[in-house]
Amino acid sequence: MKKILTVCLMLISLLTFASGKRRDKIALRVLYVGYNPDKPMPENVVYYSTTPGIVDKVYKTRMADFKAFLEQRFTEVSVVDVADYKVEMSDEVDVTLMDAGPVALPANFNRPMVLMHAMAPNVGLPLGLKFDWYCQCLDNEALNIKTSHPIFNTPNAVKLTLVKKTTPGSFFNGHQAATTPKQMDMWQVVKQGFSSKEPYLIGMVSHGEGFNDSPDAESISGGVCLKNAEAVALGRQGNYFMWGFAGSPDYMTDEAKDVFVNSICYIKKFDHLSAIVKKVQIETRSGIDELVYRLNKDLYNQAIVSRKEGNLRMLKMQQELKDKKAKGEDIGHGNEMFLKMPITNDTQSFEDYVKGFAGDSLFNIYGTNINQYHQYYRQNYEYFYPSGVYSLQLDRDAQKLGISNRKVALLDKCVSLLESNTDVAMAQRLLERYTVEKFNKAADWRKWLDQNRNNLFYTEAGGFKFMVNTFGKNVSQNQLQSYHLPKEILSAEPTTADPVAVSAKFIPGNGDKKGSLLIEAKILKGWHIYAYVAKDNPFVVTETRLELPEGAVADHEWKTTAAVPYPGNEGMFIFEGKAGFRIMVDYSKAKAGTKIKCGLYYQVCDETKCYPPKEKILEIII
Repeated sequence: MKKILTVCLMLISLLTFASGKRRDKIALRVLYVGYNPDKPMPENVVYYSTTPGIVDKVYKTRMADFKAFLEQRFTEVSVVDVADYKVEMSDEVDVTLMDAGPVALPANFNRPMVLMHAMAPNVGLPLGLKFDWYCQCLDNEALNIKTSHPIFNTPNAVKLTLVKKTTPGSFFNGHQAATTPKQMDMWQVVKQGFSSKEPYLIGMVSHGEGFNDSPDAESISGGVCLKNAEAVALGRQGNYFMWGFAGSPDYMTDEAKDVFVNSICYIKKFDHLSAIVKKVQIETRSGIDELVYRLNKDLYNQAIVSRKEGNLRMLKMQQELKDKKAKGEDIGHGNEMFLKMPITNDTQSFEDYVKGFAGDSLFNIYGTNINQYHQYYRQNYEYFYPSGVYSLQLDRDAQKLGISNRKVALLDKCVSLLESNTDVAMAQRLLERYTVEKFNKAADWRKWLDQNRNNLFYTEAGGFKFMVNTFGKNVSQNQLQSYHLPKEILSAEPTTADPVAVSAKFIPGNGDKKGSLLIEAKILKGWHIYAYVAKDNPFVVTETRLELPEGAVADHEWKTTAAVPYPGNEGMFIFEGKAGFRIMVDYSKAKAGTKIKCGLYYQVCDETKCYPPKEKILEIII
C-alpha cells in the first residue's frame, strides 16, 4: 500500500512540476495591435483570403485568440485596436506585435516589433526596410530553415518536425532552378494553409535577393509560396522581425507557437538597434542571372507550346461554365467575366521576345544570337550598377579599371588615382557612385578608407554601395539618411518604376447620348496583370472601377480584350501588352460637365517579382 501511495505521490509531483513548467511565464511586457471585433470591420483590412467568409470569421476571433495565448506565455499583455494605437504605447512595453493596419511609424522608431504577414511590407516599404512586397502567397509550411538560429532553440528548445516533400513548382521558374533540389525539408507552421480543404488566411513573403547583404538583416526561413526558394518568410532587420505566416495561435502548430514566442523574445534583444540600410534598389545582380536564363530559344519554344495548350484549357473551362449556367447554377461574377473573355492565338515572335529582355540597343548589336548575349553578360557581370531602382547598366569606368565594383580594391585604386592626380574625374565619380561619402580631397578619402577598411560592407539592396557598419552604435539619424528612398512615378507610358499606365476615354455615340467608356492598361514588356485566377490562387484579378454621376446608367457587362494563359499555371490567365475594358454608358439624363470616375484595381508582376495591388482612378467630364 505504501509503495502504491509513494508511486501516486511521485506521479502527482511530476505532473505538478510539468504543468508548472508549462505555466511559467516569460517576464516580458507585450502589446498586441489588431482589430477589435466590437468595432465595425474597416473597409480594407490587412487579412487576405481567396475564400469568401474567412476574413469575416477571422476578424471576430483573432484578437481574443492572440490575447489568450500571449497571456499564457508572458507576464504582462495588453491589446489595442489599430485605430487607437499610438507610437508612444510601444515605449511602455518590451515588444509590440503589429497584426493590423494601416499604421505609420516614424523613421526613428527603434523599439522591438514583430510585423505579422502583410504588415511586414505595409510598415517596411515606407521605412525602406527589406521587408518588401514579393508575394502575398505564403502557405502553411516553412523551408530553407536555419535550424540553429536562436528562435528555434531559446527560451523554448523546439525539435522541429521536418518532412521531406516535393519542392513547389514555382521554385523552378527562374535561374535558381539549376540549384534547387527536387525535394526539400518542410516544417508545418500553420495547421490550415490557403491551399488546404478548409482554406485559411494567406501569408506574405519578401525578396531574398540582397536580404542578407547588410549586418543589420538576416533571413531565417523561407516558405512554401508561389515565388522562389529565396523568398523570406521569417527574417529580421534592425529592431523589426518579420513573421510572414498568417496563422493566429489557434491555427499554429504547437511547435510554431513555441517558435513564435521565441521570436518575440529574440527581437527584444534588438531594442533601440535601428536598421542602418534602406532598400533603395529592387534590381540586383541576380537580375543579370535571370536575363541569361530567360534569353533561351528552348524557353521561348516552351512558351509558345504553353500558350496553345492554355488556350485549349480556356475553351474547355468556358464550356464547363456554360454547361453549369445552362443547368441554372450561379457561376459568380468573376466566372461570368471569364466566360465572355475572348481568346487570341497571336504569339510573340522570337525577335520581340529577345528584344523584350535585352532591350533595343543590345538587340541592334547581337540580334537573336543568344550565345553573344550570354557572353556579354558573363564577361561584364562584375561591372553592372543601377541605372534606376528597377534596372541595371554597365559601368564603363569600373570596366576600364578591370576591378569588380563590389571589391574594396576598386576604392583603393580610385584613391590612389586621386593621390597621383591621374583620371581624377573618373576616380571621383566611382568613389561617389559606390559609397555614400562626398569628399573633395584625396587625403580625406584616404583617411576615411583607412579608418573604416575593416568595417566596410557592400550592399546591392542598399544601392550597390560600400557602407560603414554602424549597426548597434550610437550615430545620429542624419547619418542613416544620407540617401533617399525612390519616389513613386506615375506616367502616361509604362516604365520599370510603374509597369502599368492606365488611361480612359469616352467615345460618344451618334447623338443619342449613349457612348462607350474605354479603360486601357498599357503594360510594360515582360510584365502582366491578371485576367483570371482559380479560386485557390492568391494573385489579384484585375477589377474595373466605375462611379457614375447622377442620371448616368451603365450596362451590366464589361467587355475585355483577349487574355492569354500563364505558363506553368493551368488556372491562370493574364493580360500582356495592352488590355482594354469597355462598357456602354447612357448619359442622357446626366448634367453636362459632371464627371465619370473610373479606373482599375490590379496587381502587376513579371517572372521574378510582384508589386502590391494598386488602384488608379481617372476622371472624365461628360
